[in-house]
Amino acid sequence: MNLDIARLRSAATIPNLILIGILITSGALVLRHLGHSGITYWDEGFHAVVARNLTKHPLKFTLYDEPWLPYNYKSWGDNHIWLHKPPVAMWTICLSHFIFGINTFALRLPSAISLVITVWLTFRIASELFDKRAGLIAAFLHAFNPFLFESVHGYRYSDHIDIALLLWVQVSCWLLLCAIRTGKRWTYSLSGVAMGIAYLSKSYLALITFGIAFVVWFAQRARLQNAPTETARRIRIGDIGILLLSGIATVAPWVIYCLIRYPNEFLWEHKRVLDHLNTDVESWGATWDRPLFDYMILFYPLFYAALLAAVLCLIIVLFKNRRLPELFVLAWGIGVIVPHTLAQTKTPSATMIAVPPLLICLAAVISWAWKKKDWLYTAIWGAAMLAITVIPGGRSLVGSRDQFDELNAFAPFVQTNFWIIVQLISFGVLLAMLAGSYLLLRARKSQEWVWRGLRAMALMISVFYAWGYVNSAYSVTARNSKVPLYETTGPRLQREMPENACFFLDDERVGAHFDLMYYADRSTYQIFNKHREAPRDFVSDAKKAREAGAIPYLFSVKETAHTAHDYPLFLEGEVELGQGKTQRYRIFELTETR
Repeated sequence: MNLDIARLRSAATIPNLILIGILITSGALVLRHLGHSGITYWDEGFHAVVARNLTKHPLKFTLYDEPWLPYNYKSWGDNHIWLHKPPVAMWTICLSHFIFGINTFALRLPSAISLVITVWLTFRIASELFDKRAGLIAAFLHAFNPFLFESVHGYRYSDHIDIALLLWVQVSCWLLLCAIRTGKRWTYSLSGVAMGIAYLSKSYLALITFGIAFVVWFAQRARLQNAPTETARRIRIGDIGILLLSGIATVAPWVIYCLIRYPNEFLWEHKRVLDHLNTDVESWGATWDRPLFDYMILFYPLFYAALLAAVLCLIIVLFKNRRLPELFVLAWGIGVIVPHTLAQTKTPSATMIAVPPLLICLAAVISWAWKKKDWLYTAIWGAAMLAITVIPGGRSLVGSRDQFDELNAFAPFVQTNFWIIVQLISFGVLLAMLAGSYLLLRARKSQEWVWRGLRAMALMISVFYAWGYVNSAYSVTARNSKVPLYETTGPRLQREMPENACFFLDDERVGAHFDLMYYADRSTYQIFNKHREAPRDFVSDAKKAREAGAIPYLFSVKETAHTAHDYPLFLEGEVELGQGKTQRYRIFELTETR
C-alpha cells in the first residue's frame, strides 16, 4: 500500500518538475536582452509614451502630454487624450515604471511575467481537459513560441496589449472550465470578471469566453454533447447570464468614466473598433484567407500544417465522441479564427488568443499517440510529421502587408502559400497508407514493432522541429536592438531643459520622436519620415508652439545642421554607439528672429 502511494506521488511529481523546468527556462530566455533600447514604432512606441505619462496622472491617458500644436481627436497617432486602447495593459506598465523606473526593461517586464503565467495556464487547462502529458507538450510549445517572444520584446505589431489580452482570456477560460466542472456560480462570476479585465486589455476579442460558454450550453441543450457527468456539469442559461453580467459590471466603471470625461474621444475610438468588421481600417483590410494562410503561420512556424491536421482530426473526434474537452478547445480556437476571417480588417496579432487551444489540439493528438496500442493517433502524428518534412514549406511567402491591396482575387493568400494545401493533402495520403498498412499487419506479430518504429520516427522528427522552434525563440532574444542616442540624452534633457520645451526632430527614422518623448518626457514632433508626404514646416509650427506657451527647439542628428541653420546652439553632445562609433547631436533654440 505504501509502495503504491509512493509511486503515485512520484508519478505526480515528475510532470510538475518538468513544468517548473519549462517555466524557468522560458522565463530566463525571454528576459535575455529584454531591456534593449530599441522601442518599436508599431505599437510599442505609443504604449510606452502613454504608460510613461500615466506615472504623472494615472487616470488621464495622454499621448502628447503637452499638446503644443493643434491636434485632431480622431487622429490617434498624434492625439492628446489617448483612448485608442483600453487601460489595463498601460496601467500594468505604469506600475512597473513606478517600481523599476522609466526604462525599457520596466516597459516589457509585465509582458515577460505574463508570458510565464500563460504557459502555466495552458498546462492547467490542457491537463484538466486531456492529461498531463498533453499539458506538458502544449506548455512547451507555448513557452517558446517565437511570435509571443517577439511580442514580449516589442518587435511585432503587438506588445503588452496583446499579451495582457492573452493572459486574461486564459484566466477567464480556465475559470469557466472550473465552473463547468463544479457548477458553482461564484466561479462563473469570477470568469466574467476576468473576461471584463480582458476586455479592458483589448476590447471585444475578450468575449470569446462568453462564446465558449454559449457553445457548451447549446451543445448540451441540443444533445450534441454527451450527458453531463460529475466532472462536467450542465451549464444553465442563468450561469451564462452571471458570466456576462460580471463582465459588464467590471467594464462599466471605465466606460462611464470615459463617457463623462472624454465623450468625443471615447465614442470615436469605440466606433473605429466596430469599423474593423466592415471597413478597411488603417490599410489592414484583406481577403478572408489572410489569417489562415498568412498570419497564423507566424504563430506556428515549421509545423503549421501539422497543427491544422491535428485540429481537423479533433473535429472528427468531436462529432464521434461528443465530449467536453474537444468541444471546449475547438469552440475557443475556431471562435477566435472565424470572426477574424469574416471581418474586413485583419491584423496579425488578433488571433493570438487562439494560440493555447490550437497548441492543445496538437498536444492532445501526440499524447494519445503514446497510449498503448493507440495506432490511429500514432498514424495521425506520424503522417503529419512526414508530410511537413517531405513537402517544403513552413514559412509564409507573403511579402509586405500591402502586397495584395489591389488584388481582388478570391483567395490570393491560399495561392501564395499553397504549400499548406499540398502538405495537408500529403498528410491525408500518408494517413490512408498507414491505415492500409495497419489492416494488412493487424493479424501479424510484427505489427507492434512496426508501430513502435513509426512512433519513434514521429518523435525524432518532432524533436528536430522542436529544436528549430526553440532556436527561433532564442534568435528573437539575440537581436538586442540598440538605439542609445535617446536613452542617453533623455535624462540629460530632463535635467537641463525647461519643462515647457518642445522639440522638433530631424531624425527621419520612423517613430524616433516617440523614443525622445519617452526618455526626455518632452513633446516631440518629427519633421519628416517616409510616411509623410512632405517635410513639416517646423518654423511655422515653432511659432504656433511658442504662442501656446512652449519654448521650441530643434533636436538635430544631422552633421550639416550647424551649417543649414543659423539658430543659436543651445546644447550639444556625443553618444557612444558601440564598436568605436559615436553620434553627435545638437539642440538649437528656435527663436522668433534668426
